Amino acid sequence: MPWLLEMTILVSVLMIPAVFYLSFRLYNISKDYFTRNKWIKFVLPIFLFSFYLFPISGSIDFYISGEIDVLKYPKLLTYWFWFGLVFVFQLATWIILADIGKLISRFLVADTALVNRWHTRVVFGLFLLTFLFMGWKTYKDTTQIVTDELSIAIDDLPASLKGFKLVHISDIQGDEYTGRKEIARYVEAVNATNPDLIIFTGDLISYGTDFIAMSAQELGKVRATYGTIAVVGDHDYWAGTPNIEQALANEGIPLLQNQNQKFSSDGDHTVRVTGITEVYSKTSDPEVVDSVTNNAGGAALKIFASHQVDDDLVAEAQQNGYDMMLAGHTHGGQIRVPFFGMGFSAAERETKYVSGLYHKNKLPIHINNGLGFTLGPIRYDAQPTVTVITLKEKDR
Repeated sequence: MPWLLEMTILVSVLMIPAVFYLSFRLYNISKDYFTRNKWIKFVLPIFLFSFYLFPISGSIDFYISGEIDVLKYPKLLTYWFWFGLVFVFQLATWIILADIGKLISRFLVADTALVNRWHTRVVFGLFLLTFLFMGWKTYKDTTQIVTDELSIAIDDLPASLKGFKLVHISDIQGDEYTGRKEIARYVEAVNATNPDLIIFTGDLISYGTDFIAMSAQELGKVRATYGTIAVVGDHDYWAGTPNIEQALANEGIPLLQNQNQKFSSDGDHTVRVTGITEVYSKTSDPEVVDSVTNNAGGAALKIFASHQVDDDLVAEAQQNGYDMMLAGHTHGGQIRVPFFGMGFSAAERETKYVSGLYHKNKLPIHINNGLGFTLGPIRYDAQPTVTVITLKEKDR
């Protein structure tokens, strides 16, 4: 079974407790409220189970035909399922709280019928408001690109590098959902920052080879004083690193594969970028990493870039005096499922470096949310992001 379908089914199973709880509660409330039109009691439970149309139809299709391309499945069903994931858990939170409020009210209000009426109205109101809010927020978090600005202090930063703008982007993931139009908007947001250097930490496409040329062409439209540097991502590796390398080379973007690249900011002060290949299918060889980082030499600014963060890579960067580490891969969590005010994402089960700026001892580690998707074609609480890192000298 394709891994995308397997993961979709796994998510479906995780949703079952929330869907059954909500269906049971909404069925009973509707049954008591709509006494004349008894068919209405089935409407909301059917609505909730409609989220399962995608995994059920996909599974049936797979077992009948023996193959399925989840990414080419009807987009409406796909969006509906993944929206359902965040909707049912957020709604379950509110309905549980309403049920607790009803239970407490029975000890404070003598009129039980009054409590039941108000509880019913509150539940129906929560259903409608949650649906509208979650729909708006999911759309906003999926489509609205955020420019995140931060500064990093560097020891003994030369005057020529003070105010230097480094733009970090990642995970474009070109595919049926993230096409030319979406990537062009991302590139436009990058160019609006007037960067000095752009570092792209991998995953140009989502799968296959169909979208490599288009994605590279759009990424090639970014503009920076000292150009753009890229490293290999998981999906790049699976699609064939030579294919990605050639497409990026056509746009003047070097793909660093356990290599260093340097340039001079003013003729004297060197900026050095080390690109390491760290992906699921090809973890970095410690001896190779040690050789690359030891040969990086001295520089006014040393940047370590990889697709994924690994503790050994962090240690290498620290030991060899790198000023920062940049990575992507997590999409910022992409879908942070809300439940009782907390957000849960699959990325948090894999790594502690999920989104934004971290520090390991004195080493800044930045994770960019990227643009595209893995598995589900939506984002929630993890908007696509362009990160502008402005350099400043560390206070003495």
